[in-house]
Amino acid sequence: MTPEEMQALAARIAERIKGRSDAWLPRPVRPEPPGSPTPGQLKPWSAAAQTLSDVAPVVGRKTQPGKHRAAYDAITVAWRAAAAGRGPAPMPGGKQTVAERAVSGKTVPVAISNRHIHITQSHVEQLFGPGKHLTPDRPITQPGQFAARERLRVVGPGGAVEGVRIVGPTRQATQVELSVQDCRRIGIDAPIRHSGNVAGSAAVRLEGPSGTVELPQGAIIAARHVHVSPGDAARLGIADGDRVTIVVGAGDRQTTLHDVLVRSGSTHATEIHLDTDEANAFGVKTGDVARLVGRPQRRAAPKSNGRRPVLTERDVAALAASGQTLGPASPYLITPAARDRAKALGIWVEG
Repeated sequence: MTPEEMQALAARIAERIKGRSDAWLPRPVRPEPPGSPTPGQLKPWSAAAQTLSDVAPVVGRKTQPGKHRAAYDAITVAWRAAAAGRGPAPMPGGKQTVAERAVSGKTVPVAISNRHIHITQSHVEQLFGPGKHLTPDRPITQPGQFAARERLRVVGPGGAVEGVRIVGPTRQATQVELSVQDCRRIGIDAPIRHSGNVAGSAAVRLEGPSGTVELPQGAIIAARHVHVSPGDAARLGIADGDRVTIVVGAGDRQTTLHDVLVRSGSTHATEIHLDTDEANAFGVKTGDVARLVGRPQRRAAPKSNGRRPVLTERDVAALAASGQTLGPASPYLITPAARDRAKALGIWVEG
């Protein structure tokens, strides 16, 4: 074939390709699964039509996430957390599992808990608009929980704290966890409580882009506590509801913490939670190691005479005061009145 014939053939092929481009080479379309996404449980999407920025993002420029997928930089953060054994599986549609901690002996990792908000779905819509759901930004260590992109202004009689992060998913009651310094800044006298025990706590106002919510109670200073996975609970010889003694810090800042509540179960990853005030006082940071000392104090339970103990309203009040929670799986016979009392005190946990 002569060069002229080859050029003629190439021209005819190019002409045919150009004429059939719409059918043979359709323009790529970014697929979106039908329906609305479920916050915290985003479905994986087809990668058949990714753009270059999805797989090779430009440094300093964020990609635009679709409604069913997280932004590249958010996924990168999750990958790194999972690789370090400090977070759940990174993909939004994947099963969230927590890596086992590389700890030995009676030690637990330290995690510093900054101010944050747990919120109900009705309050989300009141503050951010009808139909609004929390947008996951990045997973946190505790399984199934995430730091949301949404933030709120917390207002008290003496001032306000800006940009307080919301932790999802949504809950049955709205709760604001602040430090002692935060409470002084905004002029409230919040009690030190365990999460879920908000009865009689401080009142604050939440301000969002679409509205405000007046909380007659719900602001607390989080009491220090330790989350423990089932595997680590066996290693440490402790159980849910126990009280333990933990040594944190080093040198002149080393401190012994007494009466630390244990929260253990399949929805917990092992770490002791301290707030920012405590971290500064003890000279510790997230990732440091704390040590359990002595024997745990077992939680007191009503006398059972060899049977499952019956829980009364009075017993529920005592359990709430000690920071414990109740639910259908609790090892008690719970009367309807006791169940209603537990729900009213905010310590009833379904499942």
